[in-house]
Amino acid sequence: MRKSKLMKELENKKFKVVRVTKTEFELDNGDIYPIQMDLGFKPTVEEFQKFLDTSKNLLLEIIKKNG
Repeated sequence: MRKSKLMKELENKKFKVVRVTKTEFELDNGDIYPIQMDLGFKPTVEEFQKFLDTSKNLLLEIIKKNG
């Protein structure tokens, strides 16, 4: 897949968090992912949603800079 197509797909993709624990989070489509680091606390869904959105934006910036 070309980088520009990948970037467009990622930019348009919405990741909606519906559940979070200390060790995993779940998206509205039913996908469950492990949290790979010890956060030291259990974030709220809203807190983790902000974290996930920020991470997505950071990843897009890294891809752009290394394009």
